[in-house]
Amino acid sequence: MKQGMRAMAGAVALVGLLATAGPAMAKDRVIAVDGVSKTNADRRVEILVHVPEGQSASAAADKALAGQNAKKAPKPPEPPQSNSYTFTGLFWDVLPVVQNYNGAGAPAGLNAKGALDATYGPWSSVSGSTYRIQSGGTTSRCPSLVRECPGAQVNDRSNDVGWARLANGTLGVTWSTSGTDEADMAINTRYVWSTGCTAQSGAFDLQSVYLHENGHVAGLGHSTDTSAVMYPSYQTARCALAADDRAGIAALY
Repeated sequence: MKQGMRAMAGAVALVGLLATAGPAMAKDRVIAVDGVSKTNADRRVEILVHVPEGQSASAAADKALAGQNAKKAPKPPEPPQSNSYTFTGLFWDVLPVVQNYNGAGAPAGLNAKGALDATYGPWSSVSGSTYRIQSGGTTSRCPSLVRECPGAQVNDRSNDVGWARLANGTLGVTWSTSGTDEADMAINTRYVWSTGCTAQSGAFDLQSVYLHENGHVAGLGHSTDTSAVMYPSYQTARCALAADDRAGIAALY
């Protein structure tokens, strides 16, 4: 990835409050937080944070960022267009992106890899876009840029997706670097997940979250279009790209 003129439309540092799926969570919210590492400005993190009813969204955002040893990402220049999509400043020089899955810690009986694999087609088949992402199979590696993995955050030049006991209400994190092409993701084992792209009470649909996070892996920021996958929300299961998502990835690649 590199920071380039095509990828400077930018994402807002703290965006979106929303209702989560299912009656059991109807008054809870999720916020999307964009941050950069306090120790390495090349490391960017996208965090989905669950905010229980009655709690401060701002305080939850600050706590989630602190848990990742990150600070709010600076607001980039305004996009030179009127579209709803934005870019994070990350751009892959070499395609396809190859992503590996580590199922250690995944809930029993959950077809998590199937949910992840199902996100590759939508992002790789947009008319007018050269972007491609594909499965590299399974791995035993813990995603090396994720802070909850053993040891220091390092680039191992592998793009891995795994599971971790993320703290501070974090549903999932995606860490990426532009100096070295790499993006690593972790999903929180503390929450209830479902698959099948259908809304289930008290659970989050994993494919919907993977599809959103893999938009960040591509270099897309958040969208102001409420129908977009990249809108900073989890209103229900959503596993198909909207017109704004397709326009964004085609503009970037």
